[in-house]
Amino acid sequence: MKISNKILFRTSLLQLDSLLQGKKVFVIIDSKVEALYGSYFPYPKVFIEAGAKSKSLAVIEEIIQQLLKMGADKDCLLLGIGGGTVIDITGFVASIYRRGVRFALIPTTLISQTDAAIGGKFGVNTLDFKNLIGIFNTPEFVYDCSLFLGSLDQRTFLRGASEMLKIFLLSDKSRYEKAVKYFKEKPSPEANETLESLVVHAVKHKCDIVEKDFKEQGARRVLNLGHTFGHAIEKLGGDKYSHGEAVSIGMAYAAKIACSLNYCNEKVRDKIISDLNSIGLPTECDLDRNLCYDVIVKEKIRDGGFIYFVVPVKIGSAKIIKIPADNLKEIISNL
Repeated sequence: MKISNKILFRTSLLQLDSLLQGKKVFVIIDSKVEALYGSYFPYPKVFIEAGAKSKSLAVIEEIIQQLLKMGADKDCLLLGIGGGTVIDITGFVASIYRRGVRFALIPTTLISQTDAAIGGKFGVNTLDFKNLIGIFNTPEFVYDCSLFLGSLDQRTFLRGASEMLKIFLLSDKSRYEKAVKYFKEKPSPEANETLESLVVHAVKHKCDIVEKDFKEQGARRVLNLGHTFGHAIEKLGGDKYSHGEAVSIGMAYAAKIACSLNYCNEKVRDKIISDLNSIGLPTECDLDRNLCYDVIVKEKIRDGGFIYFVVPVKIGSAKIIKIPADNLKEIISNL
């Protein structure tokens, strides 16, 4: 499935009107984004709060009720505007509302522009599981506009750096080094040519991976680098760690595990950890390792008692391995 031709890279919202002209548009928007940019979108709106608490079936039902009251019919187009939470919810609601309606996405954070809005995976949390219920679907377009990045605070900006580095760590040594150098200088989130180029190449690499395995039956699993631990850390840490921060810690742990299993050498392990630290991302957490293991097993274990785990081999290359659950417990205890 070709998804790269649906990604539009823009520096302003000037071309958006022509894309929406003649469509019955209903907006799902982050409340904070509405306060900053709401005047650009003169359409009926549903407001939601960013964060994992909004990714629930109860919130989904509330959104559907509001869409019904506003008269959103089968021919409408849902436009999701915000970070990862809004992106996930919009894609999910569009896929189930009236058995499916058209949708488009305007990601407003670095992490959503390079990751959440790219790839067609949309899910919600339920029964204490992250993204247990979800779908694969393709938006009409993703409007990746650098205009929004200037309003991000530094912590939110760096969350996106984590996912961007992950993509380059998987596939592009040169861009990985450029990204580390760029973020190490603690740049302002304001858009510039360097940042825009990094976003474009990160999206390109993710699209290349997704297009080979849209429904994550094999090769696409490599995108889970840092996420096996990351999801457990997010869940156990509450509000202490954002998604990007948890993924950063997860990548550091993946590098340690890769080294302990001889998939990479100490130099690669130490470089990954050092690079993440140098740009201000965490590589350690104070959570109980046994509790992390319990969450990982609950969410990730497969038939046969193993867990798919992504380990870095070198900068620009990673490998999907299968670790027996019992072995993983011992590995985690030695981190």
